[in-house]
Amino acid sequence: MRPTRHLYIHVPFCRHKCGYCDFNVYAGQDRLMPEFVEAVARELRWAASRLAFAPLDTVYIGGGTPSLLPAPLAAGLLSAVRESFTLAAGCEVTLEANPATTDPEKLAVWREGGVNRLSLGVQGFDPQALAVLERKEDGAQAERALREARAAGFDNVSIDLIYAVPGQSDQSWVATVERAAALSPEHFSCYALQFEEGTLLYRRLREGRLRQVPADRQWELQQLADGVLRQHGFRRYEVSSWARPGRRSRHNSAYWACRPYYGAGPGAHSYGRTGSGARRWWNVRRPRDYIARSPVVEDGHEDLDARLVQAERLLLGLRTIRGVPRTPGFEVQLSRLASAGLVRLSPGWVAPTERGLDLHNQIALEVL
Repeated sequence: MRPTRHLYIHVPFCRHKCGYCDFNVYAGQDRLMPEFVEAVARELRWAASRLAFAPLDTVYIGGGTPSLLPAPLAAGLLSAVRESFTLAAGCEVTLEANPATTDPEKLAVWREGGVNRLSLGVQGFDPQALAVLERKEDGAQAERALREARAAGFDNVSIDLIYAVPGQSDQSWVATVERAAALSPEHFSCYALQFEEGTLLYRRLREGRLRQVPADRQWELQQLADGVLRQHGFRRYEVSSWARPGRRSRHNSAYWACRPYYGAGPGAHSYGRTGSGARRWWNVRRPRDYIARSPVVEDGHEDLDARLVQAERLLLGLRTIRGVPRTPGFEVQLSRLASAGLVRLSPGWVAPTERGLDLHNQIALEVL
């Protein structure tokens, strides 16, 4: 397989599983944290000794709630990364943080351990929307967390927001984006609320207690956010992402470019190229099982043929405004997408239009 330059670590712990969340996360299992950190360290050593890694360009610690780890355990996790891998100069090291579990002690430990980018899961400021999402935090905690992050020396902060929440008005959503932009982060991710099967919100939808926001209304809210963020100096560069100049997420950009990456931790996925094809594999999901089986924790895999690798490369590349080289064998699909006004074709290159970013699901259906 080709050398890997990108590492993801999944921290599966949360204080509370929000009603919309379908990630591999677990509440009430904090007692497993010390064993979890040891298990991740074993997996990282195992992977580094058996797979091809170049100096890492990006490290992303996600979840779950990585900021829930006590400071000494967070330090141990970051130390395990440095002990197993070489980090390239300027390596982007991101940690996802919940404002409610962020404090000066942890921020100092993260900085000392090499974290240079924070992703704050704010999700919203409107109490009604937060109640629907079952978020326990409030806007004041987000503002405090960002102030403390700046004081700790973080100059690269991303904020996550969720829109298309049932009952959300234009006014409340614009006020949310304005309040978040006033905090002057470097990056925004804005996601439309999805009702995933198996979640509490999905059950409420099926019971008729909630109604999903229609697609055209979702687009209107997304456009409102884009307008506000443009006024504050942000530019949309991906379906759900906005950044100031030079502050795009390098780790996520690696995913969209179909570059190889290694995923450590419970349920984490990895991707590697094998000649003209590729392999995707994933770890055992439950933390107890992961701890017991570490370092050999693979729970399954799939091999992708050349056609599917090309389709995924095209699909993911068209999530970004930059686009992707034109892929042989997809001329008919690209022609139809261009006729629909979803992509722009040029010699050797294809990029999405603004409409194509908004309607990326239609691109996916055509390509796949």
